[in-house]
Amino acid sequence: MIKINLNQQILIKAARDGKNLTIDQVASDSGVSRITLLRLKAEPTRSTSTDIIDKLCSYFECELHDLVSYEK
Repeated sequence: MIKINLNQQILIKAARDGKNLTIDQVASDSGVSRITLLRLKAEPTRSTSTDIIDKLCSYFECELHDLVSYEK
């Protein structure tokens, strides 16, 4: 099962930047819709496009393996 580690990346970025980070801020700054982010946050195994993954990796300044994981 492939999992999007959105919650973890939000916490990491918030700690790195030294401020709280809301879904609305992530949506505005990343170009990923708030609805999509809420769905991925609530259901990390939800299917999503590579375009969304690319935008999130760019926004969080992380590698693919930091955002996406595979669990058996």
